[in-house]
Amino acid sequence: MLDLRCNLRIFPVLLAFVIFASCWAVSPLAAQIPIGAHMGAPETMSMGTSEMYDVGKSRRVWAVAGRVMTMEGGVIPGARVQVSPLSGEEYRIFKTDASGEFLTLYSPTQGPTTDFKVQLTVSKKGFQTAHELVDLADFPKPVRLPITLRPDEEDLGLLPQRDLHAHLLPELQSLTPADGISSRSEKEYARGVQEFVGKGRPDHSLRYFSDVVKRNPSCAKCQTMLALAELESGNWDGAARDDYAAVEIVLKEGTKGSPEPLVLGGVMQSWMHDPQAATNYLVRADKLAPKDALVLQEIGRAQLQLHKYDVADVYLSRALDAGAGPEARLLLVEALLGEDEVNQANAEMNRFLNGKKPQTLPVRLRRIWLAVQSRKEIDALYGGKRKTNAATVDYLHDSNVQLKDLTPSKDQTELKPILAAVGKNVAALFRDLQNTTSLEKVHMEKIGHKGNVGGSMDEKFRYLCLMPSDIKVPGFTEYRQQIDADNRTHDGLERGYMLTSGFVSAELIFHPVHQSESTFRYLGRQMLDGHETYVIAFAQVPTRAELVGYFNFGDNSAPTFDQGLAWVDAQNNQILRLRTDLLEPLPKIRLRQETTQIDYQDVEFKKLAKAFWLPRDVTVTVNWNGKKLRNEHQYSDFELFNVQHSEKVKNPKPAKTPAEGPVDSKAPHK
Repeated sequence: MLDLRCNLRIFPVLLAFVIFASCWAVSPLAAQIPIGAHMGAPETMSMGTSEMYDVGKSRRVWAVAGRVMTMEGGVIPGARVQVSPLSGEEYRIFKTDASGEFLTLYSPTQGPTTDFKVQLTVSKKGFQTAHELVDLADFPKPVRLPITLRPDEEDLGLLPQRDLHAHLLPELQSLTPADGISSRSEKEYARGVQEFVGKGRPDHSLRYFSDVVKRNPSCAKCQTMLALAELESGNWDGAARDDYAAVEIVLKEGTKGSPEPLVLGGVMQSWMHDPQAATNYLVRADKLAPKDALVLQEIGRAQLQLHKYDVADVYLSRALDAGAGPEARLLLVEALLGEDEVNQANAEMNRFLNGKKPQTLPVRLRRIWLAVQSRKEIDALYGGKRKTNAATVDYLHDSNVQLKDLTPSKDQTELKPILAAVGKNVAALFRDLQNTTSLEKVHMEKIGHKGNVGGSMDEKFRYLCLMPSDIKVPGFTEYRQQIDADNRTHDGLERGYMLTSGFVSAELIFHPVHQSESTFRYLGRQMLDGHETYVIAFAQVPTRAELVGYFNFGDNSAPTFDQGLAWVDAQNNQILRLRTDLLEPLPKIRLRQETTQIDYQDVEFKKLAKAFWLPRDVTVTVNWNGKKLRNEHQYSDFELFNVQHSEKVKNPKPAKTPAEGPVDSKAPHK
């Protein structure tokens, strides 16, 4: 059964108002396909028992209330709100509070009124300005309106609004009574089309389309055209409400319904980054219009976002057969990469380029081309079965990986709950940790053939760990700034040493988003510095892994992947130690070994309610081009960091090093 879900936003109590949940009724026929409360639905509310009447027993008090939100449902404080009553009452300008809310009361001076219309204009830097014409008399009870602000810049990975309009408008510009519009309304509808399409003034078309919809409540295409005009005018929530009304009509009509409302609803859900809800709408549209190239393309896009690459492949191939443009082929390239069909992806990419130079492509397209080239390189380096030689450690299967005093596991029944608990902690780290700095001391060594130290140097850095601008992508950006060096830049590379980094992000392999990219095995239990730990072996799968390390030398670089061991505290499921190694030696780039061991410490910040496990000591060993190098990193003096203020914390007590077997691991990102 198809599930057309939409987003219901529940808000807290506003001032003295009591909030009641509000859903739009679904008819028995429409209910054959379950539909949740839709995006853009206002909340009903009452003001005590007065129902907002009885002001001098001669006037009605009208509440203009709402909450300003992002597309993802986050609140926007400090947004500028202008309320302009159409009755001639004073206009008011104010800003939303810390919860993104606003409220103002009007008591019209013209005596008793049965309706009250206001023009809402809401703006905030970085967002498109929203406009909404609201007739409060349309609502049986006072409401709090959701006002959604869209980002200034469109998401380049989603369907552009202009392409949606180009697809839908030809089907909606000229309606006849067969479409559910009365002959008396055709002329007024044509006026709205002239304002919207002919003159490019969608805001001027709204009154025509609104009147047509009121007189023709069963015309789904009329409702859809109104929604499109509202969307173009900056009224996201009004567009969502009116498109939902059109969807209800289509669901009642069954196989005779029009696909346009479902297409619009699906694309709007896609813009809200809900690919499953988008799929639910678009699959229904596909049943009504099975050869619609844009519908097939957008189903493929949604399936791609859901990582259902094989399903995306089917729909995108159908879209191309139906005449879809270059965007569908580009999405197909991404789906084929997800299916590990690198050669086919490369062939489709060449068809897309059609002789164009990749360097001339826009950023998004060039990024996809680079992904294809990277996968080709990964296939060349890691294709086929794993090699077996003396220089390779296989943590998942090698019985020679011995750990002192390890109590081996009898089976893998404990693995799944351990991974779930560790993943929860790692996700919390990358969600909650703020920008930090620490003192980094690095001791660099050159190791001779007999294991002797042939040279060394020491440097100090201020290590910065900054949150990314895109919070949807877990990870940190890590920088270092040299200190006590007379402002000179790091010269260790020129003297034959290496500089390694990326240790805070090393735990990402255990993040729930990335666990499916590796194979895990529970080895057993071991004591580590007085802590009972679970020992987990892991190995990335190159054809699935989105986490890719790079070994850089000069102007060249090569992708690297991890295998290794993690020691997880049995009490709190925090990673206490992480040891990684190369998945395979890479003779093509003369890289035989890249081993890292990270020991973690519990760090507390006064202004944060929780502690964080961050690297304390790191050892990195690299054997490249016949040269063996070793770095030892120590981290201390952790501080919260921003432009104006930093907060220092005390150094934790160092942990003891337990007796263990051989040390084998891989440095994260170079």
